[in-house]
Amino acid sequence: MIRVGWLLKIIPNMRYLIYKNKKGFSLIEVILAVFVITIGITGAVNLATYSISNVAVGKSQIIATNLSQEGLEIIRNIRDSNWLKDIDWNDGLKTDGDYRVQYNSLDLLDISDSPALNIDNTNPDYVVYLYDDGKPKSRFSRKISIANINSYEIKVVSEVTWKERGHDYEVNAETRLYDWK
Repeated sequence: MIRVGWLLKIIPNMRYLIYKNKKGFSLIEVILAVFVITIGITGAVNLATYSISNVAVGKSQIIATNLSQEGLEIIRNIRDSNWLKDIDWNDGLKTDGDYRVQYNSLDLLDISDSPALNIDNTNPDYVVYLYDDGKPKSRFSRKISIANINSYEIKVVSEVTWKERGHDYEVNAETRLYDWK
């Protein structure tokens, strides 16, 4: 049989030893803990701010990429319309230079200092970017550059630029159009 009497005498002494060495936090420990927590919170806030900023820039890059592609499609549409009208395939596209284009027109417009595209948001389902007056300005500008390579090939570059959060951004798309008909 095991005697527990001696164990009961030691336990109160052990409690005294344990609690005797316990002391409160020092001022340095509190300052250090507050510093570590502050660094953690500051890092989290900076990460959130950086992420939100990147989301905004990413959204603008998607819009600019689509506007650039739209510019190429408009030039391609001018070429295809020339074929349907049974005229020279590059009629209206023969002059090298920089131009503006609009989705609802088959004419090349003068660049005139690369003005910003306007926003037409009268339809709640989608937004249209065009050069018509009376609409609010967007931050995007589009320039179409045409270079005649030879009598059956032209090079078209669509460049969309914008400024966001103090930085300049640019998206380019390029295609070659041929007289393959």
